[in-house]
Amino acid sequence: MKRRPTAEDASQPGGATWVSTFSDRPRSADPTLHFCAHVRATWRRRGDTAIPAAPYTAGQLVRAVIDEAAAACDVLRPDAAEQDIGTALAEALPLGGVGVVVVDATVSIKVDELTRQAAFAAEQLQQNHRRQEELLRRELELDVLARRQAKAREEFLQEHILANPAAARLYTALESSAENWPRLGGPPAGTDLEDLVRMVRQWQPGQQWVVVAQVIHDFVGKLTPEGCKELLVLLAGTVRAFGDEDAARALTAIAGEFQ
Repeated sequence: MKRRPTAEDASQPGGATWVSTFSDRPRSADPTLHFCAHVRATWRRRGDTAIPAAPYTAGQLVRAVIDEAAAACDVLRPDAAEQDIGTALAEALPLGGVGVVVVDATVSIKVDELTRQAAFAAEQLQQNHRRQEELLRRELELDVLARRQAKAREEFLQEHILANPAAARLYTALESSAENWPRLGGPPAGTDLEDLVRMVRQWQPGQQWVVVAQVIHDFVGKLTPEGCKELLVLLAGTVRAFGDEDAARALTAIAGEFQ
């Protein structure tokens, strides 16, 4: 730190002032990155004390203010940092210490190229990290939405579609033409409404063939695999006796799948 006395007030006891200049590297908002600071402090000895002024006291007083202000500044904005640190110094003056009063102080802030590049790299890393966090957050939100939709669809199928064969059959018909089915309004153009109504009625729970199918379904559910195979063989023979050879072959093929 360099210091030199100034001529003004030198004739008065304790009125002479000195100017100290020094360089420093205060930390920025990112504690791994530093500014290059050149400081000029004007100070005088205190007249209310016999304690001699230490040569570096003025620099220590100014440096404390600079360090605190610089810790809130961005190295990528050196001009703004110089303004903010200069304002902090002006507001702190005069600075009193052991045997010394700092009456004026100025600071010049610069950032070297290596520090600037490191700051840019750190900023890009932070931006990439934030983007990754945002993508992960959106993925999690989509997963939650997909689970809600899947659960809602499951509940809808169980409570409404699978409640009776007619609803299931109608749902199947609608799903097969979902792309052409208007979001609001009637069925797609060309739909035979009488056939649609007839189909739904045929699949109503009270229809005779639906009741028979339910009885057979419950009965088959109680059979062992061997019993199911034997039932299918008998059913294939019965169907063949009624003249439907294709259905008989299909039933026989299904029976062959039972082990």
